[in-house]
Amino acid sequence: MKKRLGCLICATALGCVTACGGSGTQVQTQESKTETSAEETTSQEETKAGVYTPGTYTGEAGGYGGTVSVTITVDATTITEAAAEGGDETPAIGGAALEELAQQIKEAQSGDIDGVSGATITSDGVRAAAKSAIAQAKGEEIQTAKGALTDGVYSVKSTGYSWTGMISADVTVKDGRISDIVITEEHESETGEMGKTAFDLLIPRLIDSQSLAVDAIGGATSTSNGIKACVSQAIEMAGGDPAQWQVPVEKKSDTVRLEGYDVIVAGLGGSGISAYCAAAMEGAKVFGIERAAKLGGQSATVTGPMVIDSKAPAFEGVEFADPDEVYQVWLDYVGSDEKADIIREAVYNSGAYLDYYIDNFDFEFEGMIMSFAKPEWSQFWTSYVGEEGSRNQFGDNKTYQYDRAMEKAKGLNEANDYMLELTARELIFEGERVAGVKAVSYDGTVYEIYGDSVILATGGYIGDEELVQKYFGTSLNTVAATVNDGAGIKMGLSAGGAVYQMGVDPMIHILQVPNMIKNDDLTPDQKAILTGLALVSGEKTVSIEGKALDLESIGTTNICSIPGYRYYVVYTQEQIDAYKEKGLTENFGAAVSMFMGQGGEIVTGVPVEDMDTILDVGIRYKNVLKGDSIKELAAAMGCDETALSEALGGEETTYYAVIAAGYTYGTVGGLDVDVNMNVLREDGSPVENLFAVGTDSMGVENVEGKPYTPWGGQAHSWTFVSGYLGGKAAAAYGTEK
Repeated sequence: MKKRLGCLICATALGCVTACGGSGTQVQTQESKTETSAEETTSQEETKAGVYTPGTYTGEAGGYGGTVSVTITVDATTITEAAAEGGDETPAIGGAALEELAQQIKEAQSGDIDGVSGATITSDGVRAAAKSAIAQAKGEEIQTAKGALTDGVYSVKSTGYSWTGMISADVTVKDGRISDIVITEEHESETGEMGKTAFDLLIPRLIDSQSLAVDAIGGATSTSNGIKACVSQAIEMAGGDPAQWQVPVEKKSDTVRLEGYDVIVAGLGGSGISAYCAAAMEGAKVFGIERAAKLGGQSATVTGPMVIDSKAPAFEGVEFADPDEVYQVWLDYVGSDEKADIIREAVYNSGAYLDYYIDNFDFEFEGMIMSFAKPEWSQFWTSYVGEEGSRNQFGDNKTYQYDRAMEKAKGLNEANDYMLELTARELIFEGERVAGVKAVSYDGTVYEIYGDSVILATGGYIGDEELVQKYFGTSLNTVAATVNDGAGIKMGLSAGGAVYQMGVDPMIHILQVPNMIKNDDLTPDQKAILTGLALVSGEKTVSIEGKALDLESIGTTNICSIPGYRYYVVYTQEQIDAYKEKGLTENFGAAVSMFMGQGGEIVTGVPVEDMDTILDVGIRYKNVLKGDSIKELAAAMGCDETALSEALGGEETTYYAVIAAGYTYGTVGGLDVDVNMNVLREDGSPVENLFAVGTDSMGVENVEGKPYTPWGGQAHSWTFVSGYLGGKAAAAYGTEK
């Protein structure tokens, strides 16, 4: 018997469920034992029958990325099995915690479990879902009424997206309601441009709905869940049960039909914005769809694009790389001229197309940076100009440029429009012809948008764990927006399109420990030391296969060529003891993470007396593996013991393996396209009114088996080149129709 009750909330905290045969302290005479009252007999019969109706039950609640579910199997008195699932949880943290949380439920025989450090929101969701399942098993009516809260202002803090500090808030409870949420300190804006949308949009929605189940803001899931965690803490401090506040938020069921567009752009990151602008410039009536709550997508985390032979005043006096040389190096790299016409556009017109956006849509760039792969190309790519000097960890803030460009493009035709927090779900067909896009708003409203051509610009598939596992065989750490979940690629396939070089390794330049410690379990300096232990050069380094790894021969542009996109730096107990007594050696001075430092610093030559604390926390967060022998370490790493012994020189001692993981900006392979960005079928014929730009189509510039073309700024240049070509071609098709 399996019973499911979605988004159920248990009104009371359920304790450990046990069967008890008697009071245990009452002394009874023989006479009293033989003259048991009818009431006592009934009680004993109920106890023998148990507290549960045997069967399998499932409860659901909100987790980090979406719904988490807990399924329990019970006999009359015991939870015999427990399983937790959450397909939208982050694989590295929330997903990894689900198995442990399920074990906690079974051991505690209750939903009142400790949870897992670093996975607060997932833990909260599992607690609520477990309580729901247990209530069903007991045959209890599920109470949705919220318990009384004590009025007051509660100061709380939680982790969000930022790795440099936590979110602090004052949550006001008045008349039993959450009446105000004031952010008193935040570090989200230090590490990106998306967090502000959660502060601006989620807080009023949370107050309005009085529910912790309100959806996270698109593109700002981590910040959203940090805010919700703060409110959850405040509810508990006010005497409430956060599980009672997981009340489903009612969604609209309306369907809105929009029609008459020449071009529909699904996705408004860098490439979608470029395509929208180019189509609008051609006089097309354009509608744009963006799942996130702001424009720009992953482009907001990049420095700038590759540029050759620009005529813009900002590049006056620049000695650009020779386009003939770049073109030939590129063809040699991919080993094929199959897409030579596209690569030619990417090289010879990178400057011209960038000038188009500078001249017509007020994009601003300054300065030049040398190529990663070819230092002799000393002025190869450029940087965005930030708004009034504003910056974050990834460089100059640039959202204002995207907003400005889109408003200018929108103004070119009174019919032009776009919507944020609107998710493109599927293509609309009339017969076999693409006729538009069906999309769903954050509020549940379904939009059916009809147009003569469609441009897919949804940012690749980094957020689709199934596709990631299919093409890379492992989960990925990411700085990319996981709203980029392959929707555009899937829509292209539904129209008969083909994919091209889907397995090109993802864009990885950043290294850090796999599970960043965002709370106060370590100080910033302790976090820096942990990072240093993972990223230092000159120590024994092994691959996930247990083989010796020469990092210097790989280089930062080729991190994605390392098996599994991670490796281990291995230390003996003797080395650790030396660091505790004498301090870290000089080679640790440069062991920092590009873009993803945690606010601390490493001081060499000073005894690290708290090294044991750092390692213990690292072990708890699964950033460090420990083995008292090579055999134990190999078992912890899941690698061949013989290979590891050879890599470590066969010395038997206690080892610490500190994990360094690559963090990716996104995937590269995507739909097959021609030089007009028309999506192609397997036979090479175009799907005449369907186009793909940006990382939905970037595989055409690359080759599987090698990192994506590592010139520097090339991927972002593709947003402008593909957007220009696709936008103009889609507009030409749409306006001619």
